[in-house]
Amino acid sequence: MTTATAERTALHQTIDTLSDEAITRLVPYVISLQRECEDAKLTGAAATRAAIDELRSGKGERVTIEQLMAELNA
Repeated sequence: MTTATAERTALHQTIDTLSDEAITRLVPYVISLQRECEDAKLTGAAATRAAIDELRSGKGERVTIEQLMAELNA
């Protein structure tokens, strides 16, 4: 689900003012941005799976809620 934001609205309005030539030049850039986002999601998911596997194998560091809170508040 996408969230309607002021930036998204402004982008749509700007795109609507572009010439056909400009749109043709813009499309490859937008596709490259989309691929970067997909790659970042996959990389993040792989790191999460690796961390879960590490913990399940008994190799992870155990911390308490107090330790986490202290680190977050530092």
